[in-house]
Amino acid sequence: MLQAVPDQQIQIRLVTTEEEYKIDQNVFSLASTSSPPELQDLLKNLLDIAEEDMEFSFRVGDELLQHTIGKYCEQTRLTGEDILDVYYFKKRSISEDVSVHEVDDWVGSVAISKDFVYAGLYNGQVTRISSDGTSQTLGIHSKPIKTVSVVKSWDDKELIVTGSLDQNLGYSVVSQSGSVEKLYTLRGHTETVTGCSVSPSREQLASSSWDTYLKVWSTSLENQNDKEQKKKEGAELIRTPILTLGGHAQVATDCVWKDNSQILTVSYDMTVKLWDIQLMSCVETLQINSALQCVDWSDKAKLVATGSSDRYVRLFDPRGGSEKIVHSTLIGHETWVSGVSWSPTSDVELVSASYDNTTLLWDIRTTKSYLAVLGKHEDKVLCCAWDEGRVVSGSADKTLRISKL
Repeated sequence: MLQAVPDQQIQIRLVTTEEEYKIDQNVFSLASTSSPPELQDLLKNLLDIAEEDMEFSFRVGDELLQHTIGKYCEQTRLTGEDILDVYYFKKRSISEDVSVHEVDDWVGSVAISKDFVYAGLYNGQVTRISSDGTSQTLGIHSKPIKTVSVVKSWDDKELIVTGSLDQNLGYSVVSQSGSVEKLYTLRGHTETVTGCSVSPSREQLASSSWDTYLKVWSTSLENQNDKEQKKKEGAELIRTPILTLGGHAQVATDCVWKDNSQILTVSYDMTVKLWDIQLMSCVETLQINSALQCVDWSDKAKLVATGSSDRYVRLFDPRGGSEKIVHSTLIGHETWVSGVSWSPTSDVELVSASYDNTTLLWDIRTTKSYLAVLGKHEDKVLCCAWDEGRVVSGSADKTLRISKL
């Protein structure tokens, strides 16, 4: 076994998947005391990079290299005859541009559009924060809001959907000035609505609930039933689901569209289910050993991310079938993971929120080391979202943190 002494040499192989930074000669003999700064200098010299602010991250095994290569060899019991593979990739720059916004209650869910951030609160209201930091309060439900999504955006208004402890979803139009009109109540669940997701085509909604069911709804602004209801003066416009699917044994905690015909759900019954709305059935079930709280799908990475009560973020490849249960496990949170959100532009980055008061930024190539803590709340973080160059987290400390990435 190697000991980290100054005169000992270790052979390393520098490896990358980023074509623009590949090198022809990639095997080197370095002192066992070499650490990331020395590797940084070596690589930048080989690539003839002069920019001081251009840096690389280095991965060995499943974690970022944060000490000497000799220490890593000691920990993994590598011998002097082994070649240590050191993977490198362009370092993610973390902006210090973070804004904190106080709101009136716990933040149960967040959603991002081009110009606004929406926060669903436990007092039944939605707080909308604009790009200049001003906020408005929108009254929609009378009980805690557990989920919010942006359905469609126009120059002068946006359609949002909210799900609540009142067992209903609210379908509302919000003007640029901040006035809100509730167009429909989506009625069909018999327990708290836990999650909602808009299809890629923006033509349908999916919702999950404590009643264990997945329901699918139309986002069309008008149908024949609406016209009949409008004939009754003062009548509330009610929408009912176009499809109801059941199969979870316990609470369905979250849902997300994989494409325009398939939906993923997670549950306290420790399963991830893939549903096909054309076949009107569950087509895949993945069983793990922990209650699941949240789910997101990346069309770039072709992976499902889930958060669970055992503090882990798990990644699944739904194409692998049940025999390939977990693609990888991200280890860094200290307790329950309450939210996950993939990067809209990268196939290797995501963020996760936890009851340990943190929101973590991950590169999934380093499963045992997160890239950064995107600010720390004073109480448990209940939700997160990543879109339009911003990561937003909402907490029981009654604040929103907006980080620019």
